Amino acid sequence: MNNDIVLNTLRFIGLLLLQFFVMDQILFLGYINPMVYILFIVLYPMSNKRWTLLFLSFALGIIIDTYQDTGGAHAAAAVTLTYVRPFLLKLVFGESYLMRNVKVMESSLDRIALIIGLSIVVHHLVYYSLIIFNVVQVLEILKLTLVVGIATFFVSFVLTVLFSKKASL
Repeated sequence: MNNDIVLNTLRFIGLLLLQFFVMDQILFLGYINPMVYILFIVLYPMSNKRWTLLFLSFALGIIIDTYQDTGGAHAAAAVTLTYVRPFLLKLVFGESYLMRNVKVMESSLDRIALIIGLSIVVHHLVYYSLIIFNVVQVLEILKLTLVVGIATFFVSFVLTVLFSKKASL
């Protein structure tokens, strides 16, 4: 149990620092910067309490909102992703999720890619909907979700594979 606490604390701080000092400095084509901090929510152990993850997701989002001055959009998107996460895990892992014997980092690469991709779509749709907050610009929301989502997916998937103990095809 202590190992999980240390690992999650290091993951929280590491992804937060990576987001601040590396990813926020990347502005590819002037507007694309990957949001890798959502990996914390995706990789959080299922055996821990859901309320703890909701609190940590909110804290993570508020810290990033404070740093980026985005007015709560990151916090709302992170909490929404945390709320939807059990449904996504059930969709991707099926019966294994219901039996609580799934560890995302020890899954096959296709399942890791699927859960990361679905999480990015949910997070980015909520985030960009709140940032733009205009129904007329729905195409802009979808464009940003797609383009930034692809960049986020690529970086997140590479990070997950690099730090995975047992990722296999």
